[in-house]
Amino acid sequence: MDLHGAANDMEWLQGVHVIETYATTTLLIDDRLVLIDTSADADAGKVMDYLSNIRVKPKDLSTIFITHTHPDHVGGLAAIKHGSPAKVAAHRIEADFIARKRVYDGPSGPQSHPGTVVDVLLDDGQKHDGLEVIFTPGHTRGSISLFDASHSLLIAGDAARNESGVGPMDDRYNVDPKQHRESIKKLAKFHFENAIFGHGAPIKGGAGAKIADLAKRV
Repeated sequence: MDLHGAANDMEWLQGVHVIETYATTTLLIDDRLVLIDTSADADAGKVMDYLSNIRVKPKDLSTIFITHTHPDHVGGLAAIKHGSPAKVAAHRIEADFIARKRVYDGPSGPQSHPGTVVDVLLDDGQKHDGLEVIFTPGHTRGSISLFDASHSLLIAGDAARNESGVGPMDDRYNVDPKQHRESIKKLAKFHFENAIFGHGAPIKGGAGAKIADLAKRV
């Protein structure tokens, strides 16, 4: 993944670390230690190494948010969560898929990640550990994005991507393409300057305008 504009040490904004994995993992460090998404199982070691390099242990994390159940976002969860008291948080629709209590019926097919129980069931508009939940279904049934007002930051998950410009996700991987586009229009109603995407480069400054422009085109 290309992360143009990210700092060499990957502290992209003060207190916001972008960990370069197949599907971007984000770490927030201020009066909390919050991890958003855990990438694929093969990337779990890379996330753990990054945490170690900045002297953070998995047991120090307060919350691990999962934006959705696709393997490139949830695959590393079991390894990172192992031995950590961190609470796993995800939308209530997605929780049983993450825990492998239900078989996910959308693309990219049945899942193979180790099931991990979701401790905190999230709903649209709820705030948890300083982040506001934005329910953005369409990519998966229970996809979420997260809004961090303290950094004027949208953590989009896979509600949009920034590969060769800001756009929707490839419809081959969207469970409901129409709903996915409605979720993009929902994001455009929020005011933020910065954005991190599951796929593609983060945007520092002017991100809200780019999402608003996308919402007019989808």
